[in-house]
Amino acid sequence: MGMSSIVRRHAQAVFELALERGELERWASDLDTIAASLGTPEVVALLDNPRLPFEEKARLIRQALPEVSQLAFNLVNLLVMRHRLAIINDLAQEYHRLLDAYRQVEHVEVTTAIPLDEQEKERLARRLTEITGKHIHLDARVDPAIIGGLVARIGDTLIDGSTRVKLHNLKRELLGVSG
Repeated sequence: MGMSSIVRRHAQAVFELALERGELERWASDLDTIAASLGTPEVVALLDNPRLPFEEKARLIRQALPEVSQLAFNLVNLLVMRHRLAIINDLAQEYHRLLDAYRQVEHVEVTTAIPLDEQEKERLARRLTEITGKHIHLDARVDPAIIGGLVARIGDTLIDGSTRVKLHNLKRELLGVSG
């Protein structure tokens, strides 16, 4: 079984448990805490070391994660026992993706040549909400190379309304006409 299917399976199980228990936010927070505390290669290597007794690993984990729920602590112990702690960062990301899908939240990356003000961001988010039917979380970036207009990535869809692309297309048309 590939690593990504393991991540998806674990994240799905955690999400279903969180949904069943009404603890969606708690799990999101706990997974972020676990990933931040235990997701580094050094910590993963330490907790994957077969010479370190499991009781000592559990003590170190509890010490590093005093505020996470017992179920989240159990998840970490399970991952450590199965030598899968290395997936914790991807598991947390996949959980957040599942949570966003459940809430019908779409993350949209928008690139413009100049920074958008808050009013422009809100107007764009409203328009994209009308188009997609989902709540939009806008991640605005600036890239002067696009010259003007905007480029939006919605999931796997790229909408390129940049001036750079329009100029490139115009150039191709002119070369086709004269050539």
